[in-house]
Amino acid sequence: MEREEKILRKQLKYRKRTAWLFCLPAIAANLIFGWYPLFLGFIVLFYKWPIFGSPSFIGWSNFQAVFNDPVLTTSIANTFYFAFLKIALTFIIPIIVSIMLMEMKPRTIRLMMILWFIPIASMASIVIWKYFYNPRWGLFNGVFQFLGLPTSQWLDSSRIAMLCIVLPGLIMYGPGLVYIATLQSIPQEYYEAAELEGAGFWRKVWSITLPRIRPIIAMMLILAVIGSMQTFDAIFVMTGGGPGYTTTTLIMRFFKIGFENMQYGRGAVYALLLFLMIMTLIIIQRKYFKEDVDK
Repeated sequence: MEREEKILRKQLKYRKRTAWLFCLPAIAANLIFGWYPLFLGFIVLFYKWPIFGSPSFIGWSNFQAVFNDPVLTTSIANTFYFAFLKIALTFIIPIIVSIMLMEMKPRTIRLMMILWFIPIASMASIVIWKYFYNPRWGLFNGVFQFLGLPTSQWLDSSRIAMLCIVLPGLIMYGPGLVYIATLQSIPQEYYEAAELEGAGFWRKVWSITLPRIRPIIAMMLILAVIGSMQTFDAIFVMTGGGPGYTTTTLIMRFFKIGFENMQYGRGAVYALLLFLMIMTLIIIQRKYFKEDVDK
């Protein structure tokens, strides 16, 4: 008996050692490319860190420079405005479309899932949309001229530039495939029982569909908030933060100060502000958005 216990203990130790050996490369990569840059970013906040030469400690000077930046308030407001537009258009609408689509024939559902699954190169799509918006020879103004409608400045207009950046996401990046897959996992017995009780379409959606997909909505909302507040490529390619500072967000300001002006300490402060904003929104969302399907 004791011999068997010793053998079992040896096997357990061997398994633990083997598990750690398999995990070591991932742990090392996480420390080198994840935690080390994060730790270094907090150190850079208090230094003047030139690309060549030795860094010098300057205390809170980077924070003072950022808080005195006249574009700071505008960039924060633009960040929230862009996140609001992107979530309102590219997050809520796919949920509605997916629920409506589930009322159609199975053949139509399969076709839409295939269309949603077709991979689209995001950067190529952004460049194409930028040329669509061109006020001189873009597709949209060309169609408007053909129809005899007034043309627009699109990305050159301070009123609608932000909306123009968000609109392509409505077509290209809608997470409809995730919602359709989740909706198909809901047992049909729930809907049949509700119909026997006389429930209509909207009652079934409110009482069965939305509660059952609530955990997926919560997860996708967190990803949508993080992604929208960190969106860089679309803004950089389409407007570069213009016209003026109309589409300059915190991530754009971080790129301008940190990489174009090579003021890494000040750029790190913008990154810290963005991090705090995202974490605050996520904490609020986790606190007030219930994920349990039975609540």
